[in-house]
Amino acid sequence: MKILLVEDNLILRENLIFLLKKFSYVVESAENGKIAYDKIISQKFHAIILDVNMPVMNGKEFLIQLRKDNISTPVIALTSDSMLEDKLEMFELWVDDYLTKPFEIEELVARLKSLLKRWEQKIDDEKESWNLKINYSKNKIYFKNQEINFPHKQYLILEFLMNNIWYPQNKVKIMEYVWGEAEENLDLKSTTLESHIYAIRKMIGKDIINTVKGIWYIIEK
Repeated sequence: MKILLVEDNLILRENLIFLLKKFSYVVESAENGKIAYDKIISQKFHAIILDVNMPVMNGKEFLIQLRKDNISTPVIALTSDSMLEDKLEMFELWVDDYLTKPFEIEELVARLKSLLKRWEQKIDDEKESWNLKINYSKNKIYFKNQEINFPHKQYLILEFLMNNIWYPQNKVKIMEYVWGEAEENLDLKSTTLESHIYAIRKMIGKDIINTVKGIWYIIEK
């Protein structure tokens, strides 16, 4: 697997290259978003590990340009800032996972493996149910052949349910997938998930996502 590591701190960058290679990854590196962008448009990478706070073109600017150009390579963001607002903003920019510095290399590798495994299931793959179609490689959803630009969280909800057509999924499983947190770190009393599903139903109708016993959701083909 070929990884693009974007990190402006020379010592951290070299340490991460050394450690990732020990786990058998092929690693290319860049010290800012501009160099990283030049690499990403000329080479194929399986994933990007992206520092947020960089000179020349920072992580957020890099991501905006990346997604604007419909480059859907999965991204793990690294930052020293643990502010919730910044974390949420990064997910809205289609970051796939997020780590706050300092972190353990074992956790980074575990998240990278999980991300790559999920991504392998998406490549050049589409699923369709009712009038709803999802294109995994492009992160796009179509309803009655018209593209709908769902916010990131709503896209992930639909992606998870489409991956599990005919199988009811409970609130915990959906939230773990969408918010990327273990059950013990989730606020299960929150109605955020229900609000997102309500918004999805307003866009595609209430009959595609069915509710089972109030806490289970299902898409039935």
